Amino acid sequence: MDISQAFTLILHQGSQILLVPVVVALIVLALVTAFSIGMVISEIFTERRHFKANHKKVIADMRDSDPMEIPDIIANAGLLRKQVRALTNVADNMGLPDDELFALAEVELERVDAVYTHRVNITDTISKVAPMLGLMGTLIPLGPGIVAMGQGDVSQLSSSLLVAFDTTIAGLIAAVVALIISRVRKTWYGQYHTMVQSLMSCILEEAAIAREEGIALPYGDRGDGEASVRSRRGDVARKRFKSDKAQAVGPEIGAGAGVVATAVAGALMPNDGSAVEAAPGAGVMAKGALL
Repeated sequence: MDISQAFTLILHQGSQILLVPVVVALIVLALVTAFSIGMVISEIFTERRHFKANHKKVIADMRDSDPMEIPDIIANAGLLRKQVRALTNVADNMGLPDDELFALAEVELERVDAVYTHRVNITDTISKVAPMLGLMGTLIPLGPGIVAMGQGDVSQLSSSLLVAFDTTIAGLIAAVVALIISRVRKTWYGQYHTMVQSLMSCILEEAAIAREEGIALPYGDRGDGEASVRSRRGDVARKRFKSDKAQAVGPEIGAGAGVVATAVAGALMPNDGSAVEAAPGAGVMAKGALL
């Protein structure tokens, strides 16, 4: 046996050895494709039918509302849970500097897209790999089939052709179904991405506008749920109320405090001449403490 015959024999034996792994891989891809069909059907009922967000209405509500109300608007917008979680995390940290808030928005957007990208990559891979494996499963048994035809072994020829046709059909079916699933999912996920990206941009714009106007913005994750947003909102409202009230009635309060302090001092001090001397001093101290 010369070198060329040795190499030919090695190639022949190697290709025949690959037949079993190719058939097993085609079976696995077919099962994954069938599982993907079930996942798409489940996704329709668990996610797709709950996606009822009105893009224009949500943005209009964000622009017409206080920045503290944006998390509530997002929660009631008809978005998916992953989208609500990402947008709420950004809305709860609108008090961050511009660069950090923009970086956070990018991270949250990529985190949402990563889930959908992983799903699409599976079916995209099947649609590309399955035809290749089907072609390999077609060509590998044809060699022995042709040899059997030359020797007049019809049974071996028919067996080889049967394996070739089965693997081709299995690969093509898996590829076609996976390609359809990928196209459908890409349409859905494109809508999700556009929605989340536009709402992220709206939140960043609202944060920039509020920062320019000097409006207090939330900072930090809402570890205790809605209560933290409301408490921050209440703190801001109380600060504004106290500031306005102090500016409006500060002098009157100070004057009234002097009178009240005088009366209290007169009631508590002994009934002698020292009470008259101590009361004005108490009034002055109370007035200075309240102003």
